[in-house]
Amino acid sequence: MTGFDTTAKSAETAKGAAARPEPGIMPGRERRAARTAAAPAVRGRRPLGLWRLEVLRVTRTRRWLLLLLAFPLLGILGPIVVRHLHRILDVLGADGGALPETVEAQDAMIAYTGVGGQIGLLVALGVMAAALALDHRPGLAAFYRTRTCRPRDLVIPRWTVCAAAVCLANLLATGIVWAEIRWLFGPVPADRMIYGMLFETVYLLMALSLVAGAAAFLRRPVALFGAALIAMVLSPLPRLWKPLRAWEPSELGGAGIQLLGESTPGDFVRPAIVALLLTAVMLSLAVWRIGRREM
Repeated sequence: MTGFDTTAKSAETAKGAAARPEPGIMPGRERRAARTAAAPAVRGRRPLGLWRLEVLRVTRTRRWLLLLLAFPLLGILGPIVVRHLHRILDVLGADGGALPETVEAQDAMIAYTGVGGQIGLLVALGVMAAALALDHRPGLAAFYRTRTCRPRDLVIPRWTVCAAAVCLANLLATGIVWAEIRWLFGPVPADRMIYGMLFETVYLLMALSLVAGAAAFLRRPVALFGAALIAMVLSPLPRLWKPLRAWEPSELGGAGIQLLGESTPGDFVRPAIVALLLTAVMLSLAVWRIGRREM
């Protein structure tokens, strides 16, 4: 090949390279068009923060469905079963001799709190244990710990979102029970029902905080659930000492029943204070321990 041919070939190569864009780089007009087309999608996309991530965890994993089945469904059935219990037993051919001749609104609330409330509490403890067992899987633990700057970001969003879902499910169930009691037994004092819902919400927050306290020392969801359940079972023991009876927070779980009787809202103020303080202590312990724990 002569020098002239080599020079001509080099010129053609340079001309083709100038005509073609560099790899990965578009010409200015095409780049502007692509950026304009992609701008609405980028502008409409919400950043996935910790709080939104926890909301998606509750909704997309169908944990909210478990709470709805545990609280409102049993809330619907409780007062109806109590009101028509004699007819149900007659249809089934069972003996109802030990049952009272008449039932009242307080009996309907007992049916929900004693059955639906307890089952709902167990489901709530399980859902919270699954949410707070962040060190159970080392891979996910490393993912979360490398993307948070403060220890409380590992605990507070998870606990708050899950606790909000539990409390909303319980409030919905209690509202259903209230409507059915009004329909089946007649009107009940609205202020007593509202106070009962408030005190039961405080009780649920305290129970869920026990899961956070267990998460400060344990890792597996089953262990968290078991430890919190044992703590709930043992929580009434301080009532054995008379000076502590007025401060014992487990009384809040039956506030809705007792307020339809002879109790007053003032009887539950001191247990509510203890429950809120215990909730704050358990959450602080969980943040302190989990933030300093090695994977």
